[in-house]
Amino acid sequence: MLTLIGQCPVGDDQVRQDLAEAIRTGELTALTRWPGSYLVLVRTRDELVAFSDLAGQHPLYFHHDGTRLVFGTGLLATAAAAGLPAAPDAEVVLAEIFCAAVPSLVPGRTPVVGVRRLEAAQAMRVTAAGDLRLWTYDELGHDEGQDVAGCAAGLASELDTAVGWRMRAHPRVSADFSGGLDSTSVAFLAVRHRQDRRLPVFVYSHPAADAGDLPHALSGARLNPLLELTVVRGGSDTLAYQDLTAAAPTDVPDFAVAVHARNRLRLRHAAASGSFLHLGGEGADALLVAPPAYLGDLAGRFQFRQLVADASAWGAARQESSAAIVARAVRLAKTSMSAALRLYATELDRSHVRHPRWIDAISWWPGPGVESSWLAPRARTTLVELVRQRAEAVRGDERRGVADFQAAHDLRRSAEVQHRLDRLAREHRIWPQAPFLDNNVIRACTRVPTRQRAQGATLKPLLREAMRERVPSAVLTRQSKGNYCAEDNLGVRRAARELRQRLPTSPLAELGLIDPDAVLSTLHRASAGTEMPFPALNRLVAYDVWLRCMS
Repeated sequence: MLTLIGQCPVGDDQVRQDLAEAIRTGELTALTRWPGSYLVLVRTRDELVAFSDLAGQHPLYFHHDGTRLVFGTGLLATAAAAGLPAAPDAEVVLAEIFCAAVPSLVPGRTPVVGVRRLEAAQAMRVTAAGDLRLWTYDELGHDEGQDVAGCAAGLASELDTAVGWRMRAHPRVSADFSGGLDSTSVAFLAVRHRQDRRLPVFVYSHPAADAGDLPHALSGARLNPLLELTVVRGGSDTLAYQDLTAAAPTDVPDFAVAVHARNRLRLRHAAASGSFLHLGGEGADALLVAPPAYLGDLAGRFQFRQLVADASAWGAARQESSAAIVARAVRLAKTSMSAALRLYATELDRSHVRHPRWIDAISWWPGPGVESSWLAPRARTTLVELVRQRAEAVRGDERRGVADFQAAHDLRRSAEVQHRLDRLAREHRIWPQAPFLDNNVIRACTRVPTRQRAQGATLKPLLREAMRERVPSAVLTRQSKGNYCAEDNLGVRRAARELRQRLPTSPLAELGLIDPDAVLSTLHRASAGTEMPFPALNRLVAYDVWLRCMS
């Protein structure tokens, strides 16, 4: 029996034929090569085999006690079916709130004790005798014979295929249109596949704190008469952190819960257009933006000509010394993952707190941020020990470049964002989909190492090259991204009273994980104009809401 969960356009006859061939040859990984993004489950008389999608967009949770396997696509339902109490795993909670930039601190674990998750690109085999084996079925290895031009051509073909089959399968389609490279490229590809009908597209803008997207979206929409642009206007009720007490229960902590009002507004407009399927650009940043750590990979491979050229470009763009950038890159090239974890644990133990700068990203990960001051003393000790244990576990296991490692982590985060948006959209009977997260699009993007997907401070050079003949050149000239910090600042100031009332009674405080007074102190300083670590606050709020709903 074959079960596919997700998005796959292949017809039943082809599925049956390919399944029979895969079982005959024993090459079940062939079932991950169809277009789309999906979880694969194959059950025979003797075993169950599962394959996650390459990004981890469609989760599989499981509990295995040595003889019995319980699995499902919902975290809490799987825990209940296994007879497990929905007890929060404190180490996972701490790692996700305070160490989100440090990948794989708790590999395979979930926020519920005893329930594990199949990781992105991972496979699981369980025999009738109860033996369980996990392995990575696709390392997303690079094609040594592939150059950047060939990679761009492959990306163009696979992304066009990913958009095209969706347009053919669903007559009622809409799309995001922020004016950025990602969603705009998807929208222009979409109209190429529906020359006879207009495509509803949407850009979000808040009048009191525009993110910078609106002018680009308006000018881009004028380039094709089939693009029917709607400007979704935010208001005081769509600001972040409003009315958290009304947040609906979620299966897993939703790190976007603070901006649910904004997302619901966008989804309502898309649904009102008559759309069933809504296309977005999620995943492109993870696949196409090389993290600054790629400079360390250049140094490690002695590619000093490109290192110096890119350091000069970044120095000019970020007002940093190019010599300091090169020095950071060389230091990173000499630092193992294990050593970086040990240093991180030391800084965390010493309560070493700083506001990160761009140059700090030329590392395995930035050091502890301001949010680490929110840790309760015992929780800090727990987290330090967890990081040190991980440092020992990864000693000598550094097969990929730093930037490739970070990009894989960012891809998993993007998949989680898309999965949670999918769940939020169900109340509007609309299905958001992200073509960039399709397995074959991911494979196309990763045929060259991350360091080769960079070109100084140029934003997404691989996508620009891939879309050169498919998207108007005026769209591809944008070098900025939308910035929602001003809107989030308005939101946190407006919600200050609710947050001050909420945090002292948070389940996170009751579990001994945070010091509410420290969080409130940071919020107070933010109200006075200092920098606020919004991503960390969003994660904290997500866990606060989730734990309250569970109790």
